[in-house]
Amino acid sequence: MSTFFTAAHYDGQKAVKRAVEVEVMGPQFYVVENAWRSGPFAFADVAYVTKQGDADVYGLAGHDGWRLILSGPIPADLSAMLPAPRKYGGWVDRLGLGKAAIAFALTSAAAVAVVLFSPQWLAPLIPDSVDDSLGDALVGDFGGRFCHTPAGDAALQKLVASLDDAPQDLRVEVANIDMLNAVALPGGNVILFDGLLKQARSPDEVAGVLAHEIGHVRERHVMQALLRQMGLAVVLGGVDGNSGALVNNMLAMSYSRDAEAEADAYAMQALGSANISPVGTASFFDRLSQLDGSAGVVKDNAGITGYLSSHPLSASRKDAFEKSIVKGKNYKPALTPTEWTELKTMCAQDREAKSGLGFDFN
Repeated sequence: MSTFFTAAHYDGQKAVKRAVEVEVMGPQFYVVENAWRSGPFAFADVAYVTKQGDADVYGLAGHDGWRLILSGPIPADLSAMLPAPRKYGGWVDRLGLGKAAIAFALTSAAAVAVVLFSPQWLAPLIPDSVDDSLGDALVGDFGGRFCHTPAGDAALQKLVASLDDAPQDLRVEVANIDMLNAVALPGGNVILFDGLLKQARSPDEVAGVLAHEIGHVRERHVMQALLRQMGLAVVLGGVDGNSGALVNNMLAMSYSRDAEAEADAYAMQALGSANISPVGTASFFDRLSQLDGSAGVVKDNAGITGYLSSHPLSASRKDAFEKSIVKGKNYKPALTPTEWTELKTMCAQDREAKSGLGFDFN
């Protein structure tokens, strides 16, 4: 015995909406319009698609574009054969909205914890090929802004070799960008900006900054930061843009401070092994402390400014390098005067190097 119900239908072949009847015959049904009859179809192959106003829309496995649209309350006989409509999504409907909300909150909290604490042990597991590919892509953004001269390159290579036992794993470049900065990138890449070289008063100052950035590379801080930032962007994606940025910064801040401290410790050890005096680096941070206002800050209680700082206060870093000075040790300059001049003026001499940012760098 057949049972009939009215519906609207698209057969997936033509974009024509038909007013049809659904002829139910046990676990199967036909779609009927006057003399036209399509089927049989199995109810087991029917899938709920969406809600359109007061109508429920169903599809059919293996039939792209096939739709059956049932308006208003669905008769109990037919409803028992069809998949249940979804209000919020499959797993939410199965749990219920209240339980799903609790589960989502717990999952979000767990995700934040994973993002915060997993980068330290995840970073070493990232294949070198991935690290190198990321580095190549980021270095490529500098687009012809690296400076090169024979004497300048030789001075830079000498500096790198004095600070690291495996300089062949590093790629250190000088970018023709008038910004007092240096940056470590994935794949063993370190970029010194020409503005840093211009502001430095001695090769020992540059040696300390370079050793610090090499420390970030060797301690895998770069990949840790990438993992954390990319993870936080996912977790906080539903938060308002400004709020998400603030939370992102506050959550990641203590780790960036820890990483800076580790990189400084690496730099102090590297300078000591190379017999380069930390005085230059301490002097460099002393000048920076005058710029950021951190000079004179009470060391044991830097207050809210120190807490929100993305780097350890320059005055504190200066003190750390001063304490690493070994009295009576016969230090040697990182470079000869001639080598220092060649490195410092490399971008001015290289007429082919592009200048300026040419991209957004924050």
